[in-house]
Amino acid sequence: MALASTSRVQMRYILESVLGTIPTTGNSYDLRVTGESFNFDLTKETSKEINSARTTLSQVAVSASSAGGIQAELSYAEYDRLLASLMESTWTVYGTNGVQGTASTVTATATTLTAGSATTGNDSWATLQKGQWFLFVHPTSANDGKLFRVSTTVAPTTTVITLDTNTPATIAGSLAGALVCTSRLTHGTTITSFTIEKQMLDVGQYFAYKGQVPSKMSLNAASGSLTTMSIDFMGLGTVRNTSTNIAGTTTNTVSLSYTGHSAVSNPQSLIWEGGAPTAGMYIKSIALEYDNAIRQQSAIGSLAPVDVAAGTIAAKATLSMYFANGSIYDKFIANTATTLIWASLDPSGNGYVFTMPNCNITSYKVTAGAKDQDMMAEVVVTLLEDRANATAALRKVMMIDRVGVAVTP
Repeated sequence: MALASTSRVQMRYILESVLGTIPTTGNSYDLRVTGESFNFDLTKETSKEINSARTTLSQVAVSASSAGGIQAELSYAEYDRLLASLMESTWTVYGTNGVQGTASTVTATATTLTAGSATTGNDSWATLQKGQWFLFVHPTSANDGKLFRVSTTVAPTTTVITLDTNTPATIAGSLAGALVCTSRLTHGTTITSFTIEKQMLDVGQYFAYKGQVPSKMSLNAASGSLTTMSIDFMGLGTVRNTSTNIAGTTTNTVSLSYTGHSAVSNPQSLIWEGGAPTAGMYIKSIALEYDNAIRQQSAIGSLAPVDVAAGTIAAKATLSMYFANGSIYDKFIANTATTLIWASLDPSGNGYVFTMPNCNITSYKVTAGAKDQDMMAEVVVTLLEDRANATAALRKVMMIDRVGVAVTP
């Protein structure tokens, strides 16, 4: 008789069209994980009835729920559907699957990219937002593979992208065949759910957790480590079978094979504070947390919850940095807002840029705990809506720009 091994577990998920109903059509996807914690919990109430035999007469199930999460190493495109669901939104995809479909002939100055003819349709540069990050591709140019940011003050047009002065281009003329690569995700209010299946292949057991809504996410990057992530879910119920519960006419897609990220996997991985690179400031680690405050809703007549609802977004970033000066501390004392940007790319230049446009420094601690140690500043910032932004689409807590090769929906 075979006994189950964690080395033979496969995670799989499929987007639900009806909360808590396992789809019989559509696409399911394998999922790369380093661990998982999905479980079905029954709450049982023990009878409090008094009897002369001093016995307990019954124990009855009064509620049930399924919840859990995945732990993983961040890699390109593997978790994009889950991220979109977490943000209760969809990716705004530039060009074709995030890559300019019709190449341009581009002239580059230090502060501008100019197309020889106007870009149109899904390829239009004018669809990019102020402050959006993108990857520039031109194999024979010094600008190939560079990560650029659109100016935060000058909107792009169909022919000109004005660059942030902190991401200058190398001057070049008539670069035929140039491509811009980017897609953007921000938060919204549309809840979506998944059936997530835990497949124990060596013993032929399949547990499907239904109605799973992403509740919160944590991303962690540190010197000397792979970049890790976790996404927690809250859902409705579960079923067990001896074959996959995601059946019918569904088509399964195996996981992608992009290399995992680390804090040093690409020299363009960066952290900005206050709208510019952290010159002279060295970050040991950064952790980003995003929480939808999801809650389950129960009702008479149903053991499991009948629905889930989202609360107020709670998001924060925690940085551990070598103490060198008091500039951020001064902002903490003065209650001055700042901005935070974190880019995480794999060795091939594919990855994500997380832009947090309005950050309040919640706490700042620097202490000498013992001798012969580095003085570290531990900083926590709370992410707030950028309500003062003149552009409605940019009044956000956080924006994620995906840069790299094309991503199939």
